Amino acid sequence: MSNNSNFPAQHQPPFLKHPSICVPLVARSQAEAIEQIGRLAAKQPDLIEVRLDYLPDLTPPLAQALLQELHRLCPVPLLATFRRQEEGGASPLDEPARLGILEAALASGAIHLLDIELRTSPALRDRLLQAARQQGVGTIISYHDFEKTPPLPVLRELMQELAASGADILKLAVFPLEPLDPVNLLTVTYEARANWPNRQLITMAMGGLGGFTRLAGPFYGSSLTFAVGEKSSAPGQPDIDTVRKLWQNWAISPE
Repeated sequence: MSNNSNFPAQHQPPFLKHPSICVPLVARSQAEAIEQIGRLAAKQPDLIEVRLDYLPDLTPPLAQALLQELHRLCPVPLLATFRRQEEGGASPLDEPARLGILEAALASGAIHLLDIELRTSPALRDRLLQAARQQGVGTIISYHDFEKTPPLPVLRELMQELAASGADILKLAVFPLEPLDPVNLLTVTYEARANWPNRQLITMAMGGLGGFTRLAGPFYGSSLTFAVGEKSSAPGQPDIDTVRKLWQNWAISPE
């Protein structure tokens, strides 16, 4: 991975309040997405993640038009994601096609944040980072492991690679197999908050064994959790009402 010193993190107000709740929009057609957006907005999340990879036969013009329509219908900021199939994505599109849709998302003028996987080819990844920077859209650089949680030293290396990309927000999601795996993730989150104070963090351990990290993350430095509004996009996501109730009980409130 390249150390992307050409794209330092933006020096501006944070893109996320701490803590934030994001609900995924998972639809199998554009009509379903348009129907779903109003119901999700009514739940008053801080963000709605539009999972573009779930939409079949999507082209850049269709993606741009859809996001503009969702933005028109919905006051909640939008996060655009087209997840790689190797990291839980639903579409087999190759990297150039995926890049084209993400560039269309940026061109739409309708999104607040763009998710870019760390394992995107470096040239394409840097191109997206540069385009987002020029348009004032925040960037999430993400890494997902749906099979395991790497050892603690590897988690630290991954966080360093995420930070080196120059993105605004660093996201690390892993799947725990042992009870200490979620603890290691939270340890790395806490360390990253001190190591990169100008970056925001999104971390979680997926599945039942890691479910508590989605709720306790703000104590360790994670600024956002994903919660179910209507449909889940990853294992272990709690529903939005559960997150709100527990955060209220635990006195977790926006900073």
